[in-house]
Amino acid sequence: MAVHSAPAVAAQQPTEASGVRRMLGLGNLAPAAAAYLSAVVVVAGVASIAILTQLSLDTKGWGLFALLLALASVAQLFIVEKPGGQSYRSAIVFVTAAAILLPAQFVVLISILHYVPSWFRHKRKNIVRAFNAANTTLGALAGWAAFHAISKSTDIEYLVAGAAACLAFILAIHLLLALMLRLRAGTSLRGTGLFSFESLSTDLALAALGVGVSVAWRANPWSIAFVVMPLLLVHRSLHVPQLEQEAKFDPKTGLLNAREFQISLDDEIARAQRTGAPLAVLMSDLDYLRNINNTYGHLAGDAVIKGIAAVIRGELRRYDIASRFGGEEFSVLLPSATPEQAYEIAERIRRAVEAARFEEETVEEPLSATVSIGVAGYPRDAVDAKGLVHAADIAVYEAKAAGRNRVVDVADAGDSAHSAVASR
Repeated sequence: MAVHSAPAVAAQQPTEASGVRRMLGLGNLAPAAAAYLSAVVVVAGVASIAILTQLSLDTKGWGLFALLLALASVAQLFIVEKPGGQSYRSAIVFVTAAAILLPAQFVVLISILHYVPSWFRHKRKNIVRAFNAANTTLGALAGWAAFHAISKSTDIEYLVAGAAACLAFILAIHLLLALMLRLRAGTSLRGTGLFSFESLSTDLALAALGVGVSVAWRANPWSIAFVVMPLLLVHRSLHVPQLEQEAKFDPKTGLLNAREFQISLDDEIARAQRTGAPLAVLMSDLDYLRNINNTYGHLAGDAVIKGIAAVIRGELRRYDIASRFGGEEFSVLLPSATPEQAYEIAERIRRAVEAARFEEETVEEPLSATVSIGVAGYPRDAVDAKGLVHAADIAVYEAKAAGRNRVVDVADAGDSAHSAVASR
């Protein structure tokens, strides 16, 4: 069976250590991911305790702390979710302002406490909540340290220090999260989307607005209202790309939907006809999805589908286009790729999926899966979009008939496959 819970022996004979892992919410994480997550939480916890021991009623800034905590807590209630699991958090504005204006003790408290109200609105596993709080705490402390490491005797130096705080904060939280995704699902740093221009520029812009809040507070505390109010417009504007993505992307995987893939394929074929450049299409089918759903439930099936989408995204070139073509079907458009190059990419995807492990909180151990992939090229196998997809589909059927978990080029398929392609 191509899908299984691994390792089976550990599932049948739980040890004391595995029992502790389950109790902590780490039972469905690979050991490396669990160790990393635990390390981040422990480091953040130790640093927070060491800093908070210096907090007293005499510490300056209690009023500003209460204000920024309230604003950050409200902002955290209104996260803008993106397809593919990413999100925009306007709370970054107020955490950045805290890192600039307040002592480290208050930075720690705001980083942790602003999540609490959102726990009643957004369902998350406790271990995920702990990691998010730890990640934000370490990032905010990095921003605080960067800001205070630079002299601020002039206005220019103050702004330079603010820019350093923004960079340190955003890069730290993105890097810590990207490493977690890498260890958890094998997703490459590029494949996480955390270091895309859109993701980094948006979070840096929000952090820069936090610098604006600090400048306004220093000038006149009442003036921060004029900085905070436009945040409502910023929040609404963040929904625009969300709506655009919902129209183009599959909400479960974050890949293009079938309609947008078809548009992209038509455009690339038109370009290939003009330039004479090659073009290839991969059609991929998840093996034994029904067995996953019947054995572990549909939530497990969804987790595998999402995980495979992330693996595919991480193995592609920057300009390749991936989509979720159907329930368990994925399609990939490879501009300027020969069938031979496409086969190499397909084989790389197949191996990466086979090696990956996918977690779902309803399943005790990580799941594994395999895919069957078909390859077809323009103009060798077809000269229009419909014929190219059909040729790649035939190659997928051949891969499944040959035993699954393999890549088949339609040119190497059986005689019946060649007849079907030629009839298009």
